[in-house]
Amino acid sequence: MRVVLRNNAIFVQGENTTLEEPWMEEFFDHHIQNTLFLDNGVLVLNSDASSEQKEEFLDSLSDRYTKAHDLNSHFYRRSLKKCRTAAVRIEMPYRQSEKVDVELYAFGPSRVKITFLSDNRWVMRYLKQQLSSLVLSSTSNQIYIDVSSMSAKTRLEKALNRREVLHYQINYSYDDDFMSKLYGQFSGWSFNSDEMDKMIRYHAIFELPMGSKPHDLKKRYRQLAKKYHPDSVSTQSPEVVNRYTEKFKLLQEAYDALRAAS
Repeated sequence: MRVVLRNNAIFVQGENTTLEEPWMEEFFDHHIQNTLFLDNGVLVLNSDASSEQKEEFLDSLSDRYTKAHDLNSHFYRRSLKKCRTAAVRIEMPYRQSEKVDVELYAFGPSRVKITFLSDNRWVMRYLKQQLSSLVLSSTSNQIYIDVSSMSAKTRLEKALNRREVLHYQINYSYDDDFMSKLYGQFSGWSFNSDEMDKMIRYHAIFELPMGSKPHDLKKRYRQLAKKYHPDSVSTQSPEVVNRYTEKFKLLQEAYDALRAAS
């Protein structure tokens, strides 16, 4: 483990097992609503409401770090506590992504069950945080959420659109009637898990919730197509032109697929 104080933040470069230590997990559980989940780590913003837990965390961090590097514990502890209001960023070393299987089942238009087929406390924390205002109940491997409003469905879609957290690759699967149960205009349609993934990704490209009206989709498509048309950057570098070209092709693919589905 390596600890660096920089730009009013505490950077912890840990090992793959760092986040599994009890004092680390306790700290994050107290600060879960102030935690940003990154692909390779977590960022915990300061919270005055959890200052006592922050003090305990800094004590444990100081003890662990000074013991490992044979440093003066008292001096280092005092230095860390001067940064008690700083954000804490914990970065994990690169490793091959580990797959976490998650299954979604829709009871109807207003209730969804999320089941973890493989145990992973950190991905569970991520989803519970992202969906905190929607959670009805939860167990060690399941989350029940209320998605009765369009804003709630949009929040769920946004959470599902992200597939990698802390080097964990989240693999979602859905029951065949997931779309038709949640969204009325897809009644009678069956989507397998790969098709569901595409639907979520395509809607995210247009920054529109699933279930949006066709004229809203068309309006958004025209806005983005105009913005990302390769002709608009024809005088710039080949790299920029290529990037816009790929974005434009993806917009076309997404629009054609969503228009067909609607």
